[in-house]
Amino acid sequence: MRTVHRAALAATKKGKHRAGYHALLGALAMSLLACGGDEGDGQPPPGTEQPAKTPQEACDALSGVTLGDATLSSATLVAAANGVGEHCKVAGLIGTSLRFEVELPTEWNKKLLYVGGGGWDGAISPIFFRPPRDASGEYVMVASNGGHDDPTGGVFLNNPEVQQDFGYLQIHKVLGAVLATVQERYGEQPARKYFEGCSNGGREALIQATRWPEDFDGVVARAPAYSFTELTLAFNNIMKDQLGTPGGQITTAKAATMSSAVLAECDALDGVDDGVVSHVEACAFDPASLLCTAGDADTCLTQGQLETAQAIYGEFTLQDGTSIYPGWGPGGEDEGFPAWLIGNTADSPVPLQMFFAESFIRNWIMKDPAYDTLQFEPEAHLPEIQEAAEVVDASFDLTEFFAREGKVILVHGTYDWAISYKGSIEYWNGVADAVGGEAARDENMEFFLQPGVQHCFGGVGADTVDLLSALETWVEEGRPPSTQNLVSSKVDTTGAVQFERPLCKYPEYPRYNGSGDASDAASYTCTMP
Repeated sequence: MRTVHRAALAATKKGKHRAGYHALLGALAMSLLACGGDEGDGQPPPGTEQPAKTPQEACDALSGVTLGDATLSSATLVAAANGVGEHCKVAGLIGTSLRFEVELPTEWNKKLLYVGGGGWDGAISPIFFRPPRDASGEYVMVASNGGHDDPTGGVFLNNPEVQQDFGYLQIHKVLGAVLATVQERYGEQPARKYFEGCSNGGREALIQATRWPEDFDGVVARAPAYSFTELTLAFNNIMKDQLGTPGGQITTAKAATMSSAVLAECDALDGVDDGVVSHVEACAFDPASLLCTAGDADTCLTQGQLETAQAIYGEFTLQDGTSIYPGWGPGGEDEGFPAWLIGNTADSPVPLQMFFAESFIRNWIMKDPAYDTLQFEPEAHLPEIQEAAEVVDASFDLTEFFAREGKVILVHGTYDWAISYKGSIEYWNGVADAVGGEAARDENMEFFLQPGVQHCFGGVGADTVDLLSALETWVEEGRPPSTQNLVSSKVDTTGAVQFERPLCKYPEYPRYNGSGDASDAASYTCTMP
């Protein structure tokens, strides 16, 4: 829905004014921190320097400190364990419900990493993408709860303050408080600031780059829900067939049938039968090939189920032809459908697509927690959709971020049944249009697909790759990720690598060379479709 993105661009301009305001507040906070004591320069008289604080003393000194709108409610020194060095873990609060946590390492590498949340936020998520420790020390690590404590999304109902925090403000607010905390602990500011997140965290990465381009030097956006409005409308469209149409529900057994059919048709397109569809551009799977011809069975799709499948794979448009969402690519249905479309797992008794569609439509668009979302027609509520998009969606316009030499790594798994990799392709193309062409985009942004990877991680594909180090090398040494020979690995529960693939810059894909160990990345070449 291109009008949605234009509105998001307008909201970005509003963010610039807020950025100036918060930058002024941040400067005042830094001035206050620097000007303590009786001397005009903030330094103690000669000969009266205090001995350096121990890590325990430095940590204890942060507990109960107020920095602007933020209160540091606790500070605890945590011993080194499980590969994480000794650090001071600080909990903070802004206002009544914006909570954040900061890890301040005893051995600091002079850098900061803010890790994004997931879903509707509502909690401080575990840090999945923790960077490896090296000789220079460790990152200051930051995470926050999205501005509220309700992971169901019900808190958004008639609550514009929380909507705005979740949509575009909370990370910028927290960052200001964290920088003041860093100054208090170390007496200096980070040399570099980075952001990494997946799903909603990926959206947050792009929100920061588009609305607050001065906040970070580089961002990693994995599987970003950059347009929550379009995504949830697509979810609801699918649920109308999956749950709202008699005979339309695809079962777990039929999802497995669909997955097997995709592999039979498309697995070998990359030169090797390895259980992963890597050449997604060439995969032309048509679910109509599975239409039942001799009665219903787990090995075929009824007409109603075929219509649901077509809604899943096909482009979702309004009645006037306006494109809303590009649909999902085939592959990994056996693993992705149970949680996202069927809802018969212990963790997901309700399809997650239904959960997000109901949360957003009821609480944000319709402002009615009892509304029947299976009756929702987007055409009747375009103004409300537009209003929500202005708050929650990221725009394509990375012009200012690129002007500051900010770098973006965009990555997406091709078996993702939460957010379609095709949506990231649309974002990639939209950025080129917004910043003045492909050359301007490609100088500061690179995009990678991960074949066979489900949402953020998991699936049959190689889902493990250190993108923060790649971003760091790009920002600090000028070497783009595509020149760093990045390799994605599939790692088992013991940490052992099962197989590897080269991480290929879009639109290239990893093609088997015809000889060599099929589990070795060296046996593949990144190839244009």
